Amino acid sequence: MKFSNALRIKNGHVATIAMSSDIVVYLVTGANRPRGLGFSLVGHILRTHENAFVYAAVRDPAKAVALHELKEKYFDRLAIVECVSADVKSNSTMAKEIEERHGRVDTVIANAALLGAAASVHEVAVKDMEEHFRVNVVGPMVLFGAVYKLLKRSTNPRFIPISSPGGSLSGPIIEFPIGSVIYASTKATLNWIARKIHFENEWIIAFPLSPGEIDTDMFDFTVSVDNGGEYQNLIKTRGYGLPPATEVAASLLKIIDNSTREENGGAFMNVDGGTLPW
Repeated sequence: MKFSNALRIKNGHVATIAMSSDIVVYLVTGANRPRGLGFSLVGHILRTHENAFVYAAVRDPAKAVALHELKEKYFDRLAIVECVSADVKSNSTMAKEIEERHGRVDTVIANAALLGAAASVHEVAVKDMEEHFRVNVVGPMVLFGAVYKLLKRSTNPRFIPISSPGGSLSGPIIEFPIGSVIYASTKATLNWIARKIHFENEWIIAFPLSPGEIDTDMFDFTVSVDNGGEYQNLIKTRGYGLPPATEVAASLLKIIDNSTREENGGAFMNVDGGTLPW
């Protein structure tokens, strides 16, 4: 889809559309929940990047009410697309739509993830482990394969999987008795894959990025399974509450947009701009 500098009018709003070569094309997965990081990333990009076009990927576009409300405001710069984690067909269809409209994608933020079960290692249900690995590990791999050629057409391509503090083998999460093995092990695996993408593709900027702890539905789930209260006590000792997703999204976008292969490629980046131990 070619854009001109002409004015486009809808519902009384006037918008200036940039030339297609000036547009930065973003793809953000897992963008459905209004309180979630993906939705906040989409909103922050649209509010602060006037030259951006954003594809917000969700499992069921018809149910993405908040995104459709956002699209009313950014009707010319936002597309809501279907993308089911690890589903080759929906990922391929989404990639084809992006190709037809823009011919490339510049920045892919693989944010879609699942946190829906907790258990000690000896109690883990195989079905829970398989489901989490399918969404959190196979999902980003299928996504990367689907958008691979679109990223290669970008002059500054980025593939950024969203990780977690729990993905670190050296961090405090692994020591807490909160049954984090299912989710955290998928993020540790995702870190390996992101780093491997960096080494296999010298033309791209790729690194896992941890958003830290955020006040989202996922955190609510973590609290619900923290029967001993250890994790909640850790948060309390810090003397401040968890940041909302909107605040974290701004910090992450700054890191992503300013990242380089030389400085950030293949590193386990943290929301504060530093690195985390593997």
